[in-house]
Amino acid sequence: LPRRVWLRRLLLQRKTVVVPSETLRRIATDIWRLPRVAYVPNGVDLARFDVPPPGHASHAGVVIGTVAALRAEKNLARLIRAMVGVPARLIIVGDGPERPTLAALAGSLGVAADFTGNLADPAVTLAGFDVFALSSDTEQMPLSVLEAMAAGKPIAATAVGDVTAMLAEPNRPYAVPLEDDALNGALTALVRDAALRARLGAANRARAVAVYDQRAMFDRWATLFDGY
Repeated sequence: LPRRVWLRRLLLQRKTVVVPSETLRRIATDIWRLPRVAYVPNGVDLARFDVPPPGHASHAGVVIGTVAALRAEKNLARLIRAMVGVPARLIIVGDGPERPTLAALAGSLGVAADFTGNLADPAVTLAGFDVFALSSDTEQMPLSVLEAMAAGKPIAATAVGDVTAMLAEPNRPYAVPLEDDALNGALTALVRDAALRARLGAANRARAVAVYDQRAMFDRWATLFDGY
């Protein structure tokens, strides 16, 4: 909104503004026209997500999972529609005002979907996913994707914010346009190829270790604070 843009230009001109995504850095420099913008990518506790898979003794087949607030901008309806014809189960971790509508949609489409509600620590549940999915209409640098990478998961996602750049290069073709069919294609390809899932998951874990360790994030913030 123009008013918000002008307010940011006015109030932040003499500040150092820290942003967590390249997308937001471009907005801050090109649209807000701020002179001092620092980029500090989010990081995660890698050890927290180094959890062995629990095994699939309690269910058969491939599991596609997501962790998200059940709100409109996350567009979990897109994910449910994209699951039609995909030979897998869907687990949705999180809660929010759209849960009844989403559960009804899954039922009407015949999509096998489990809604867990909010979990205090989803790391164990995430370890049991075979594929992590993100279907949002808008994101910057989603922690859920970083956590899935830290857990060594292949990812099918909408190409929003920094998501494509965040992923390991071999996984980037599975960041797709904001269309049901495109997401369905990415999910189907990953579900049908266990070797591909293993390869992309290992690549994502390696990239998380190399780039998104929270210790590196802490060091970047310390450097900024030391300058003041």
